Amino acid sequence: MKTLNVGKILFLLMIVVGLSSCGDEYYTDDYLRNSDEKLCSKIWVEEYETDNNEVCEHYLEFSRNGSGKETFKYNPKDGRKPYESSYRFDWSWIDKTMEGLILDYGADDRVFFDNVWVREHNLSGKLDGIVVMFVDASYYK
Repeated sequence: MKTLNVGKILFLLMIVVGLSSCGDEYYTDDYLRNSDEKLCSKIWVEEYETDNNEVCEHYLEFSRNGSGKETFKYNPKDGRKPYESSYRFDWSWIDKTMEGLILDYGADDRVFFDNVWVREHNLSGKLDGIVVMFVDASYYK
């Protein structure tokens, strides 16, 4: 009987140790940490409806050299012609934690992108005080 109990305990320990080691390689600090590579490797897009009854596609592009481009594509629902506007900016991380960005449009026009999370296909945070969720444009529509 004692041999059977010891065998059960050893089997249970093997299962616990085996299950606790699953996935350790995938979720490392680097996986969870923001980086230039993650931010700059994609074009980011979000879609929302404006107060003027237009569907807006908002794009952000970040270059590794610290420059970027913001584009708004508007599609009015009332039959008017679609139109767009674009703006250039310089960007930088606020500090070493890489959890916030400064977007500098020039002429003392700066926008803060706080609580930034860059993950595999998502970019989220608080852009100029508004919570936003961008998606990798290659996954959009």
